[in-house]
Amino acid sequence: MDGLTASIADTASVLSAQRLQGEMSIRLLDKALDQQGQMAMTLLQALPSVSPAGTGELIDVLA
Repeated sequence: MDGLTASIADTASVLSAQRLQGEMSIRLLDKALDQQGQMAMTLLQALPSVSPAGTGELIDVLA
C-alpha cells in the first residue's frame, strides 16, 4: 500500500469508528429520555387527585 492509500484507509476507519460512537451515544440518550419520561409519568400518577370544586369552602360556625 502506498501512503495515500494507507491514509485513505485510516481516515475511513476513523470515520467509521466516530459514526459508531455517535450512533451509540444517540441510543444511550434515547434510552435515558425514555426512562426519564417513565419516571415523570410515575410521579404524576402518584400525585393526589384534585378535590371537587367547592370542597372545604363551608365552615361550620355552630360547632
